Amino acid sequence: MTGVTEPSDLPEREMRDVQSWHVPRLIIAWAVAAVIGVLVTVFAEREARFSWLVLAIGISTLVTFGLQIGTAQRDGFITRVAFSVAGSVLVILVVDVVGALL
Repeated sequence: MTGVTEPSDLPEREMRDVQSWHVPRLIIAWAVAAVIGVLVTVFAEREARFSWLVLAIGISTLVTFGLQIGTAQRDGFITRVAFSVAGSVLVILVVDVVGALL
């Protein structure tokens, strides 16, 4: 029958969904964002910090794009990139706020 999901197919489908996220690549992208954010927070002058943070987000986006293209998997590409970039921006934001408070 078409359109019927057999119970034996479910674990394989769930495994494919987990692999499609490539969690280690997301973590690598977020770690790169954290390192760049710390470098900007430590070394950039206060007046120029915003410009450097924009550059850090741009670099993080390029790293994310490269990591996700490296998977050579089309399914979920836009979702993975969007989630990774949003996480990178959040990581940089947290690092900058903590740096500004110190």
